[in-house]
Amino acid sequence: MKKTKVGLIFGGKSAEHAVALNSAAAIYQHLDKEKYEPSLIYINRAGEWCLTGNTSFKEAELKKEKFHSFMPWSSDWAGVMDADIYFPVLHGPNGEDGRIQGLFEMAGKPFVGAGSFSSQLAMDKVAAKMLFAQAGLKQAPFLFFTENIPEQIGELVAKKLGFPVFVKPCSLGSSVGIRKAKEMGELLPAVDLAFSYDNKIIIEKVIDMRELEVSVMGNEEIMVSAPGELLPSKEFYDYADKYLDGKTQFRIPVLLGDEIEARVRKMAHKAYRALFLNGFARVDLFLEKGSGEVLVNEINTIPGFTAISMFPKLWQAQGISFTQLLDRLIAYGFAHFQKRKENVDEGLGR
Repeated sequence: MKKTKVGLIFGGKSAEHAVALNSAAAIYQHLDKEKYEPSLIYINRAGEWCLTGNTSFKEAELKKEKFHSFMPWSSDWAGVMDADIYFPVLHGPNGEDGRIQGLFEMAGKPFVGAGSFSSQLAMDKVAAKMLFAQAGLKQAPFLFFTENIPEQIGELVAKKLGFPVFVKPCSLGSSVGIRKAKEMGELLPAVDLAFSYDNKIIIEKVIDMRELEVSVMGNEEIMVSAPGELLPSKEFYDYADKYLDGKTQFRIPVLLGDEIEARVRKMAHKAYRALFLNGFARVDLFLEKGSGEVLVNEINTIPGFTAISMFPKLWQAQGISFTQLLDRLIAYGFAHFQKRKENVDEGLGR
């Protein structure tokens, strides 16, 4: 049986580069080598590409490879690595934000995960929150800013949100650049930090809640996992808690009761649809402790695939192994490509 050649693209020009290496290593490990022939394409922190046979997924070793400034499919070296389908494992900007997805779409190449437009919507927390609101999904109160004007930001936050608040870059993940501000003296340094990562930031009211995550996958028909719960070791689930300290605990499955679980899964389904998603995503939600309200937080279109990542762990809890999960995601990628190709061909009158 001929193997399907999967172009695993990992690393990336992003603050989440190291996380992407860990995710790619886990995907490579669990990919069924009887069905698939992995082709490893590494993008370094400068945005340069290389084809590598190094399966250590260690940045120090990968730096020794010969890099190219870009990957035009017409070049000689690109012809050597061309794959049947591409699997981007590029967390954060320049990977999860629609840029590389647009490259695949222009080149007419199948790929795993959401399309370029949906990826852009999910990555931009402001755009996503506006679409969630349009879909009638409840959220924590928030403000967004495109300019760092301290007096204006401080006044509006105090008047419309109060303290404490979370301050976040608009288009990053893995809790990079996020701080909690309990009073005005902590707000402006947090704002400066967020603006150092992005030119648009979100400031969100802190609510007394439980943090839930749900895995979703599919194109026209979608599957929604039972929720899991994060139990951070700190005040909030920051980068160190996620990837360095290893102290966060997970509750999978989490027992919420049938009625609340049904609401959580329904909201995850609606949020996925609100951003016109396909392939797969992890939906992050809040369960407010006092009211029992379910609130949508955000969606990650390339969630972590590390040993501690919730996306594969939630499916494993429902009897879908990591290897079987990858099979499904690759199949969704081929199906979405075929559907898009048919739409394009019909639009061109072919």
